[in-house]
Amino acid sequence: MGLKDKFAESYARSKTMSGPEKRANEIMGKLLMKKAIIPIVAMIILIIVGAFMHINGWIILGINLAICVATFFYIRKQAQEFQNFTPYVGNLISLEQKGKKEFVAILKQGKKPIKLKITYGAEDLQNIKKNQLVQISYNSKYQIAILVTR
Repeated sequence: MGLKDKFAESYARSKTMSGPEKRANEIMGKLLMKKAIIPIVAMIILIIVGAFMHINGWIILGINLAICVATFFYIRKQAQEFQNFTPYVGNLISLEQKGKKEFVAILKQGKKPIKLKITYGAEDLQNIKKNQLVQISYNSKYQIAILVTR
């Protein structure tokens, strides 16, 4: 499969995504970009320091390539960890704001209430009425909640 075919497949996939999938990709993309900023800044600083210290350009290039490869594998591993979502279906009992971006949602799934700490994705839950049936995909490690259905 050529690069053109992969791009076409990716583009077609982005056009057929549902709303929750787009929202999940948006949140995970922002989180991955936050993790990629440090290596990018390190590479730029390395280039500037190498120019001022008159270090051989091949050495700077080699170090930058090593940083690129390490960042690629780190971001790929993080992206796989972001994919671990657990589905929850139940009635939304309450949604409390604990901090600036932190929320606590309580779902009643059967007879057992479930407490979800949400850092990313709680904006969608704020418009939900109490005791309304919802389906939420939740990543407990990064506290990401994606509202699938109302």
